[in-house]
Amino acid sequence: MTQTPNPAQSIASSILGTKWKPRLIVALATEGRLGFGDCKRELEDISSKVLSDNLDDLRERDVVSRDVVQEQPRRVEYELTTAGRELYAILETMAEWDATYVTGDGVPTVLLADDDPRLLELYSLWLVADYDVVTAANGQEALDLLDESVDIAILNRTLPGLSGDEVATAAITVNQQPAIAILTSTQVSPTDVSLPADRLLRKPITKGELLDAIADLSRLATDAPIAREVRARHHRLAFVETHLGSAVKTTAPYRRATEELERVEAERTAALEAREPWRRLLEAEANSEETDTESS
Repeated sequence: MTQTPNPAQSIASSILGTKWKPRLIVALATEGRLGFGDCKRELEDISSKVLSDNLDDLRERDVVSRDVVQEQPRRVEYELTTAGRELYAILETMAEWDATYVTGDGVPTVLLADDDPRLLELYSLWLVADYDVVTAANGQEALDLLDESVDIAILNRTLPGLSGDEVATAAITVNQQPAIAILTSTQVSPTDVSLPADRLLRKPITKGELLDAIADLSRLATDAPIAREVRARHHRLAFVETHLGSAVKTTAPYRRATEELERVEAERTAALEAREPWRRLLEAEANSEETDTESS
């Protein structure tokens, strides 16, 4: 029988307990394939030799792979292997632990807004072990509670007074923008692609579906605003197509939403490409340093 290693003496803990390797893993996980110069820029204060040594160590552990994409001038790219992506998942869990128990932020606060008291009680029971839960029985109460202390809002679409759509729109207007899901029991419509929500949920919802949605919404806090917007638009299009079938793609609301998404993504790409000349210059300098390091 294979003996399980002592967690305190595992290879994973020795990798994650170093200064530079966790930062390299995070950079490759969040940015994708990176050249040597890209890695050096992400880690700022690291020297070329130390970076080269750390990359070699990670390659020996099959955490990172190295691909020569161009010989003259020499250019290599690095990316995480399956083992590397699993180590990144461990780092994410460690960061979540810090956020909950070390930084003082505590567990995330979830606002539940529904006019059915039985559902409010049920959802609260599902969440109370892992989240701080506040509840609202109507739209105005939800809007009053929707301040900077709320991390995630689950809003029933048909709230009395103000609808879930109106609460979400009002929150955006006053720059209170927690991650928002709109929960609906009404017939899905092509116009739902434009609802002001990061996620759309359909009643009846199970405990697992609600927990998964909240975990997904929690991760949006680390996204740049434009990345969050792109994710939300993709999700709403997929949600509508899932419930209405591929025929929805021919409807005017769906086509407009698709065109708008393409515009947003084009603007994002243009902004990235505007920085490309500087990136290539820094990369060329770093690759030159790498060549000198490998030759010595």
